[in-house]
Parts: sequence; C-alpha cells; structure tokens
Amino acid sequence: MADTASRSLVTADPSRQTAPRPAVSVVLPTHNELANLKVLVPELTAVLAGEPFELLIVDDASDDGSRAWLAEVQQRDARVRALLGDSLRGIGDALRRGYDASRAEIIVSLDADLSFDAEVARQLLDAARGGLDLVIGSRHHARGRYEAPTPEIARKRLVSASANWVLRSLVPVGVSDFSVDCRAIRRELWQELVLRERTNIWLIEMVVEAAIHGARIGEIPVTFRDRRFGDSKLRLGREVFVTGWRVVGMIGRFLAARLGLASPRRRPEPAGSLPE
Repeated sequence: MADTASRSLVTADPSRQTAPRPAVSVVLPTHNELANLKVLVPELTAVLAGEPFELLIVDDASDDGSRAWLAEVQQRDARVRALLGDSLRGIGDALRRGYDASRAEIIVSLDADLSFDAEVARQLLDAARGGLDLVIGSRHHARGRYEAPTPEIARKRLVSASANWVLRSLVPVGVSDFSVDCRAIRRELWQELVLRERTNIWLIEMVVEAAIHGARIGEIPVTFRDRRFGDSKLRLGREVFVTGWRVVGMIGRFLAARLGLASPRRRPEPAGSLPE
C-alpha cells in the first residue's frame, strides 16, 4: 500500500517513469537541512559524474525553504527526486521510504548534514560492486575517524564507540559501526529484509537482519565530522534509554539464529503470486 503521508514532487512527469534504470540510487533523509543540501547535492552530482544515478531526498516536514529549493533543483536535473513527508516519523522510516522508491541495483544512503565527504558515496558503491551485499562506512574502523571538536560531540563519540563495541562483540559480523547512516546495500538483499523499527536503531536492525539472512557484509573506514550548518536531530538520551531495550532484543534474535532457534523474516508474497 502506498505511503499516504509521503508524496513525490515528480509523479506527474512521465519522462521520469521511462528513464533508464540508474546504476546507483543515493538516499538522503532530511529535516531542515537546506544549507547543507545546497553544498551536498552539487558535490554528489560531481562525484558520481559519468555514472547513471538518481538522488532521492526524503524530506520530512521541513519549514526552512528546503521544499521550494528542491522543486527548483528537480526542474533542472531529472536525476533528483524529492519524497515529501508531512510529519517526523524517524530516520528509519524516512530511509525505508527512500529505499523502497529507489530503482538502482545498489542503494547508498548518507546523512545529509555534511558529516561525510561526498566521495564516500563512490567508495561505498565501489565496495558493493566488489562483491559485498551490505557495506558500512565505519567511524570506528581502525583507519576511521570520529572528529569531536566540542565536549558534546566527544560525549556522543564515547557513547557511540561504547555501544558499537558491545554490538560487535555480541554480533561479530565484521562490522565495527552498526549505527551509522553511511552504507550501501544491494537491491536483492534490501527486498528480502523485513525491518520493523522507525528510529535510528533501524540502522542496527538492518545489519542484524542482513547477518541472519547470510549476507556478505563488510565495511570501509570513513571520517565523521560535526555538521557544518543547522542543529543535530539526534536525541541521545532517548536513543539510549527508550530504544536501548529493543537493541537488546535484536542481539538476542541474532544469537538465537546462530543456535538455529530463529530464522530470517520473510516479506509476504505479493497478492496473486504462485509458489515456485
């Protein structure tokens, strides 16, 4: 069923429906990120020059002029598509809508706040093409970097490093950063996964469920920088104390699967389909 709270600015343009399938879809979840988008969108376009790509910007309830700017960009560049939501429902919900609307065989997603260089999109794409089903850009890789110019960011770094240390100890799948929105996934795997979360822990759930599916998972080192413009949307206290118990459930599910006591979730067959 279509998401009635989300709509696209481009559904009336028939040329987009018949455009050749892109090789990569880049998904950016946003809320009031106009200043950052004005930098990131041109940078991504330059980095992916020569590559058939589409850029899906999932904007939820922005009131900073983002939507008017996106409408203008779409008129100039058919590779850019905006998906608009009327309310804030979490980064996981936004990413799910972007992934579902994408058309490429490889889907890349990044934060839209300039935390990562646009070049990372190319690096993730290359790693996926190298044979991985899911690639994570890791801040906590031995060659990665998590910049912390302020005490507040240093606190977030400590919490992130500690939580991810626990996760990689209990879910040893070759990933050191489960919670970052800097990743690439093959469409075939995405279409198999059933993810139930809507907030930031959706990112963790994706890695856990991909592992249960037996996916080939790997990571590349990245540098994480503090946002250049605007305010952070992450509410650290809520993530730790309200959703933390659900992450414990994910870990339990992974361990159960290792013991043969849990199996991969399966998407329901489309109505009218016949078993093979």
